[in-house]
Amino acid sequence: MKPSNGIFLIAVFAALTLSAFAQAPTTPAPEANKCFEVVGTADYYFGSIDGDTPVNHTFIFKNNCKDVIEIDQARASCGCTAAVISEKVIPPGGEAKVEVKFTPVKGSRGKVQKTVSVYLKGNAEVHTMLRFSADVKSELDIQPQYIQLLGAEVGTSISGKASVKNMTTEDLEIIELPFTATSYADTSKAGGQSTVSIPLNKAKVSPSAFTLKPGESKEVTVTVTPEYKGQLNGQLRIKTKKSEAFLQVFGIVRGKGEADPSAPAPDQTIESHTIQKVQGK
Repeated sequence: MKPSNGIFLIAVFAALTLSAFAQAPTTPAPEANKCFEVVGTADYYFGSIDGDTPVNHTFIFKNNCKDVIEIDQARASCGCTAAVISEKVIPPGGEAKVEVKFTPVKGSRGKVQKTVSVYLKGNAEVHTMLRFSADVKSELDIQPQYIQLLGAEVGTSISGKASVKNMTTEDLEIIELPFTATSYADTSKAGGQSTVSIPLNKAKVSPSAFTLKPGESKEVTVTVTPEYKGQLNGQLRIKTKKSEAFLQVFGIVRGKGEADPSAPAPDQTIESHTIQKVQGK
């Protein structure tokens, strides 16, 4: 019987201890702003990272308050970031870790900046804004970063060009360049809705595949034949064996035989010719 009584007393003591800890007062938010803080910096730079590799960093919080601090949540600014809290209830003198995992968005390149907002229980205001940044390396450099089809007309082919450069130190194979586009057709004059989305069928990308030596560039041409008046939005995917990059293609398509809104007005053209003639005297 004695061993049973001992086990019972230990269980009761443990329950009372946990209950007391759970009921311990938490530090009010204004005071916590001064005594519950990040150890080191709240702004971390990952440096240059690969576009297909996730990276991690752990921020550490120290409770220098007299009472218990309770973290409510750590909210990331985008779906590409995950934040995991090691301990939500931190006793005086204790620490909590917030591990941040960042996965670059497919096709992203250049400088990126993200945040994780840490909230304390019972306070709707952000207690600490954790920030991190990185330079996402890309196998490819694409210039310009988008193609705008100026002067597009229904039934007439129009092309746009971009330069694709190999930024690696090895030969790089471009295995595929799929292109998809949608025409947001203006049907208001036909008595329909103001716009209707219709897939664009007449499009061509040249070349369709190629290999680049280190530092080498090649011109890629996108040619479309609009079928409907309205707005055209498309995306060219430039795929390698490891990753892919994206090039936006867009334009306003005028009806067959309509004036080109991107062309200079007649008055502007006459004035320009007059100025040139006077300067040529």
